Amino acid sequence: MIEVLALEHLGLVADGPTLTLTIGKGQAICVAGPAAAGKTRMIRVLSGAERPLQGSVRRHGTCASTLDVAISRRQRVQALAKKGGAIAGNASKAAEILLATQLWDVRHSLIADLTPGQSAACDLIEPLSSATDLVFIDGQLDRLDPWALKSTLQHISQMRAAGVAFVITTNRPDLIAAFDALIVLKNNHVRFAGTVDDLLRMGPPHTLSVATENRPGVQALVAPFEVTVQESAEGVRLSAAEGQALAARLLLEGYGDVKFVVLRPPTVEEALLSLFS
Repeated sequence: MIEVLALEHLGLVADGPTLTLTIGKGQAICVAGPAAAGKTRMIRVLSGAERPLQGSVRRHGTCASTLDVAISRRQRVQALAKKGGAIAGNASKAAEILLATQLWDVRHSLIADLTPGQSAACDLIEPLSSATDLVFIDGQLDRLDPWALKSTLQHISQMRAAGVAFVITTNRPDLIAAFDALIVLKNNHVRFAGTVDDLLRMGPPHTLSVATENRPGVQALVAPFEVTVQESAEGVRLSAAEGQALAARLLLEGYGDVKFVVLRPPTVEEALLSLFS
């Protein structure tokens, strides 16, 4: 793996847990957490706009960031696309980024006349059209409408395939699953760092649902009954209360008139919320 960004015992505050992480070419991580958790500050530290209070950050190659974007509201969208450093004078590339961000139909409009979602898309034009090794996006994806989000993510995927790495802040659980790794912050402290699978394994237990046509038979087996289902690196682990191991086994095997047993893992949202419970 060719290193693009490396964090060594990084901390946003003077004490508490630190973070050591390496990001390679084409990889993408997201930074999540509640309001005022420190997401924008983390982006500033990783991009070099601010110094960390613990540890260090190494960057290799060039960077582009939505933090550096300054857009005049009297500017027209098309002019913004044409001045991108990597696409200056290249009409096809300018059209490509406008189509990806769903701004093609409003390319002649003033930025002041755009919707909030379209304004967020404008913030992405310069970073996504730069010849760079690493892109930082601070929350703009959260503000895009579903159509613009889909096409923008497709464009980001193409950039990743070409070796560009990304660090993105988000509060959307549906976005988090698309990234290689996740950093979760609260009050400027790192609460979690790892893959989405790691997060789900640390999250709440799986939900066990039993479907039956003849309730009394199953109720006799189940009540009172508790089983905890937790995912581990080795697979799914079921733990029943003392004396109930046999009942748990019979349930999963479809004992009696049980039609089926459904095992539902926790969602990304449930796993994130469990970090703060």
